[in-house]
Amino acid sequence: MIYQHRLIVARSGRLEKRNEIFQREMLAALDEHGSLLIGAWEVLVGPETGSGVYQLRQFESLSAWERHQDNVRRDRQTSGRQGKLYPSLDAVDTAIVRSAEKAPVLPGQWPSADQLLAQPRGIFEQRVLHFRPDTVGEHHALYFAEVLPALEREGATLAGFFDTVIGPGSMNAGSHRSIELRRFPDLAAWQRWREAQDNDASLRTLLRERWAPLVDRVESQLMRPMPYSRIR
Repeated sequence: MIYQHRLIVARSGRLEKRNEIFQREMLAALDEHGSLLIGAWEVLVGPETGSGVYQLRQFESLSAWERHQDNVRRDRQTSGRQGKLYPSLDAVDTAIVRSAEKAPVLPGQWPSADQLLAQPRGIFEQRVLHFRPDTVGEHHALYFAEVLPALEREGATLAGFFDTVIGPGSMNAGSHRSIELRRFPDLAAWQRWREAQDNDASLRTLLRERWAPLVDRVESQLMRPMPYSRIR
């Protein structure tokens, strides 16, 4: 599987209008074209707070993603629906990503969004990790062997970990930009999880002395799933 990771920005109070039009006009239509929306989150804290929505769409392959792009371009009805969205948008930023080798395996099949409406929604922290090209392998080895198990506390679970295939940070031989997506039951659980990184001496040493030197920079946001998000 590959995934389309996209940031949609609608500033100046236009995000609600964009969300309304998207859910009414585009959600089902894009699913029918083979662009399955498995995750959608509104930014609560971090860059584009109150104006940004992240989407994660699933495709069987790059070829399937390319066919979807062609189908949407040929479908005049879809193009007309998209035209209704454009006045609400300020920017759209897209990357193609895939799950890292030892990342949690996401389902190939998902229930309909309507079937999940009654399911509880958690809080997600998205961290975009940037690396120097010569540290990616060492980082991933340490992360999955030691950092990930150490961070599985306070109800936190890793929802996904993706490497960039096309877009910022992509290279011919790999990727030096990854996206970490972690779920928490609520904001209180996130706060306890974050404070443990200061209060637990062994965890603090692992993160600050061994993990941090392998990361060039981190961009972090707290997000809330949209009602129609399958990953909740």
